[in-house]
Amino acid sequence: MNSAERSGFHIVSLVTNNAVGDSRVLKSAQTLADNGFRVTLLCQLIGDVSKSEVSGSFTIERVTPNVKASTRRITPLGPLRYLLKVPNSYVRYGARLIAPDFLFWRWAGPVLLKISPKFLYACWTLLTDGERTFSQKLDELAPDVIHANDCDTLGIALRAKARAAKAGKRIAVIYDAHEYVQGVHRKHPMWRVAMSKLEAISIHEVDLVMTVSETIAGMLQSDYKLKQTPTVVLNAPRRTQPAVDPVLQTIRRKIGLAEDVPLHVYVGAAAPQRGLSTMVDALVGAPDHHIALVVNPANAYVKKELARAKALKVADRVHVHPYVPEWYVSTFVSDATSGVIPILHYPNHEISLVTKFFEYLHAKLPIIVSDMKTMAAEVKLRGNGVVFTAENSQELSAAYEEIARNRSKYVAAITPNLLDEYAWERQGDKLLAAHDHLATLSRG
Repeated sequence: MNSAERSGFHIVSLVTNNAVGDSRVLKSAQTLADNGFRVTLLCQLIGDVSKSEVSGSFTIERVTPNVKASTRRITPLGPLRYLLKVPNSYVRYGARLIAPDFLFWRWAGPVLLKISPKFLYACWTLLTDGERTFSQKLDELAPDVIHANDCDTLGIALRAKARAAKAGKRIAVIYDAHEYVQGVHRKHPMWRVAMSKLEAISIHEVDLVMTVSETIAGMLQSDYKLKQTPTVVLNAPRRTQPAVDPVLQTIRRKIGLAEDVPLHVYVGAAAPQRGLSTMVDALVGAPDHHIALVVNPANAYVKKELARAKALKVADRVHVHPYVPEWYVSTFVSDATSGVIPILHYPNHEISLVTKFFEYLHAKLPIIVSDMKTMAAEVKLRGNGVVFTAENSQELSAAYEEIARNRSKYVAAITPNLLDEYAWERQGDKLLAAHDHLATLSRG
């Protein structure tokens, strides 16, 4: 299809976060819009963000999480909630993500039998919130295609498709699996059970499946006996990176660190399974080195690690900086000594090249990665970094030293061909081809 033909199709990209910093969702929407599609990114109004805005050539619409009705139902039963020890986090999280989908589906009975009373209570009292949050707006937008990002949007997208069909309109649904649900680690123990069930009964009802790695694509096809292998679109940065912005600057400039001081950077979510404690501990064995964590400074885990750093007497060498825009990450960290991925051994960590891997690559940073199967193999193949054993701070200290001594060798392995291979432009072509197919299908 050409741009003129695409202009007649409306794509709604659906995600349950507020879309701020969600690089895959934002890049996908921008690429589709730049190539002629009318694109609306539908997400939640969470935090200090605009309800509606134009970003590049697409529109972002944020809807208020609908929890008021359910909250009123909970109020009279407050004492029971405390008696059952249902955490507030279950109420908030279960309401918005889990309950709306798994309680609406036909397998609800068997699943409920496995759920503890406290979790069932939280889900039951708030079971309609997610559906109420998105359904009306989805119907108003009248999309031709719904791009359902992550498993928690699947039920919402397919129910919108069913309502449209009753009204005589065809909607095509694409399921974009950002992670392998059965291998995801979550604080809330029933999340994986609920989402796995939802995925299992929904994946054959969507029109196309997309995911982030060849490994996950193969696993999904094997798990669900899919007739077609899911389309793989890597979450890689754009090939051309922006110049240094005088306001955003770079990490080394922001923290005021001299160019000759080794600086190892981490970018992304902060949680125990991400292994940031190993980065802190490794400073003890690398006394001249510093680390920078580009994370949410208010995160409780980050605060805990800063306290530990103080106890270890390395706090002056631990720098925390808030997130920067997703399109600027590679430029921001480009004057670091290395990019670190110290994640721990969880199933989902083993099977793909994570976003920060590509961000470090396009920053032309040597990569230090824990011994996760896929990423470790890639680093050893390309020669662009060092692998250490997860949670082994002594090995990570040695990796800090090795990169600082021989940095030029590892940088030389980051060739233009490698950057071309792992660039968004190449991935965007596959994204467009998938949506061209779906757009035609929706009018078929």
